[in-house]
Amino acid sequence: MKSVDYLGMTEDAAKTIISNRELQSYDFERAQDLVSIFLGEGNKKSAESLGLEMVESKSGYILVTPEEKFSSEKNTLTIDFECLDFRIVNHNLIVAAIQKTLRFCVKYWGNLNFNNNEYIPPSSSKAIVFPFPMNSGAPYRITLERQPSEKRMSRRFPGKHLLAYRFGTNGGDGTKEEYPSTNFNKAIEILFSHESYQKNKDEEKRLQTSFITADLTEEKVDTSSILGFSDPFKKLSSKQLTFIKTVYNEPARIEGPAGSGKTICMVLKILYWLNEVNKQGKKVKFLFIAPSTEMVNNVHYFFEVLNGSIESYDENLLEQVEIKTLQDVCTQFLKQDIHETELLDEDTFESKNIQLLHLVEIVSDEKNTLEQKKGFISSELYKFINDEDEFHIADMLRHEISVVIKGRSDENLDSYKDVKRPSYGLPIQNKNDRSFIFDIFNKYSDILNNLSQFDVDDVAISALSKLDSPIWRRRRKNDGFDAIFIDEVHLFNMNELSLVHYLTKDSSLSPISYAIDLAQALGDVAWNDVDFNNSVGIKNETEQVKLNAVFRSSPLITDLAFSITSHGANIFTNFDNPISEAPYVYNDQLEDEHPKYYLIDSSSNIYSKAFELADTIRDKLGARKHQVAIIFFDRFTYSESPRV
Repeated sequence: MKSVDYLGMTEDAAKTIISNRELQSYDFERAQDLVSIFLGEGNKKSAESLGLEMVESKSGYILVTPEEKFSSEKNTLTIDFECLDFRIVNHNLIVAAIQKTLRFCVKYWGNLNFNNNEYIPPSSSKAIVFPFPMNSGAPYRITLERQPSEKRMSRRFPGKHLLAYRFGTNGGDGTKEEYPSTNFNKAIEILFSHESYQKNKDEEKRLQTSFITADLTEEKVDTSSILGFSDPFKKLSSKQLTFIKTVYNEPARIEGPAGSGKTICMVLKILYWLNEVNKQGKKVKFLFIAPSTEMVNNVHYFFEVLNGSIESYDENLLEQVEIKTLQDVCTQFLKQDIHETELLDEDTFESKNIQLLHLVEIVSDEKNTLEQKKGFISSELYKFINDEDEFHIADMLRHEISVVIKGRSDENLDSYKDVKRPSYGLPIQNKNDRSFIFDIFNKYSDILNNLSQFDVDDVAISALSKLDSPIWRRRRKNDGFDAIFIDEVHLFNMNELSLVHYLTKDSSLSPISYAIDLAQALGDVAWNDVDFNNSVGIKNETEQVKLNAVFRSSPLITDLAFSITSHGANIFTNFDNPISEAPYVYNDQLEDEHPKYYLIDSSSNIYSKAFELADTIRDKLGARKHQVAIIFFDRFTYSESPRV
C-alpha cells in the first residue's frame, strides 16, 4: 500500500535519474529504490541511493539534488499517487514508465523535439506518453497536465510545471478531462520553500569555513578504473551478480534476450569461481560448451579480455578451463570410430546447416507430390507442409528426426509409431502421419549413406554409448569435470543435451550452468522444463536468473525485435517473449542517432579515417580522448591498427 499521496521533483532531480545507468532496468539493485519511491513507499535512504535528497511532509515528499539551491523559478513534476498507480504493471515496466515520463519532461522543459511515443494533442493542455512498445489497440499511457497551476499560483511559482495524474490503458475523458489539483498545490509549495534547500545551504557554508588539503603523492591513483573497466564485476546488475555468485557445483540457469549479457555472465562466473577455489588451495576442471567453432573463438577472446581486466588475476588459472563444441567433446570419445572427414562438417553449427539444406531439398520434392498424399495424411499435417516455408518445415523435421526418430525410437518405424512425442513440434495426428514423416527420414538417411557421413545426432548418440559404460564410470571421477557451462542451450537438441550429465565427475550432483533465450528455442527445449532438466541430468532445484535489459542493441533494434516476437506471442498463447519487458539502457541522445557509412579506397586508409572521425566526434561532444571508443569487428584489424 502507498504511504504518501504525491511525489514532487525538480528538473535537476529528473535529469539525475535519467542519466544514471543503474536506474534504467530493474535488474540493478538501485532501480528497486527508484520503484519504491514512485510507488509512494520511499524514504530518505532510498533517495540517497539515487544520489538525491528527499524532503518529507505530512502527506508526500519531494526530490531535489544535493547541490541544488533555492530558486524563485523552477521547472517541476508532480505525480499524484491518489489518481496514478504504477502497480498495475510489473517492476520492469514500472522502471520503463518512469524513465520515459522523465525523459519527456526534460524535453518539454528544454523545448526539445519529441519522439513518436510522446504526444501533445492540438488545442489541449494535456500531454500523453506511451512508455512501452505498442502491439495492441489499447496501449498503456501516462497522461500529464501541462498547465496545472491557477493564474494566481503561476505568478507565485514561475516555471514549467507538469502534473502526472493518470496511468493505464484508459484514455480518460479526452483533452478536456478535469484533473485534481490538491496534491499538486501541496507539492509546489514545498518545491518553492526555502526550507527544502536549507540543508544544501548549510552544507555550503560549512565547506567554505574549512580548507582541505589532499596529498596525492602518498596514494596511488588507479587511472585504469577511470579510463576503462578495471573491474568488470562492478559494472554488473544485481541479477547478473546473483547468477555469477551461485556456487559452481549447483545447477543455475540464466535467461534473457539476445544482447542481455548471458555469455559474458557465464565467462565471469568461471573467472570468479576459479579465483575463489584457488584461494582455498584447490584445483578444479571446468568445461565450457559453445554451439559453434565461431562461438568457441569468441569465448576464448572474452576470457582473454576479461582476465586482463581483473586486478592481480592469475592467468594460469585459465588452464583449468576447456572451451569446446559438443561435437568436439563427442569425437574425443569416438577417436577410433569416426574420422573428421566423415562428419557433415567439423563445426557443429555448419553441420546443422548442412543437415537443414538436405532436408529442404527433400521437402521441396515432397511439396511437388503432396497432392497425391492428401487422402493419406491428416488435414493438419497436409496444411502445414503445403502452406509453410520450406526452411521452417525442414527445421521442424530436423527436430522430429533428432529427438523422436533417433533419440526415442532408435530409427525403428514400429517404435516410432507408438512412442510418446514431444508436446510441441510437427502437427502429427495419427500413425499415417508418422509413416509419412518416417519416409522422409529414410530419404534423408539415404543421402547421408551415399555421402558416407554422419550428422550431429549420430555422433551424439554414438558418444552416449561410450559414456554410459563401465569403462567411463570407472574413469569418470578422474577424467570428468567439476562443473559444466553451456552457452546458447536453445541451439542444442535433447540428444546432445542428454550427454552433458555424463561428463561430470560426480553422478549424484548437477553442477551445470546454462544460458538460454526462449525466443530462439525450438520444440521442447523451449517449453518443457521437466523433460529438459531430465535430459541434462539436473535433479535438484535450479537457481534461475532472468535478465531483461538489452545492452547490445539500440532502442530502435530492440523495438523491431519486440514487434517480431510479439507476433509470436499473439499467435501462440504460451510463447515467451523475452523482449516484452526489455528496458532501454540508453539515453535519448542516442535514440535519434543514425549510423553514417563511408566508402574507403584502401584498407590502410580505414584506420586513419577512423581516428579522424573519432577526433571529429570528440570535438562535437566536447569529450575527452578516452571517452570515445573505436570498435573493431575482429581481432585481426584490431592488431593491425596503429596505436595513438
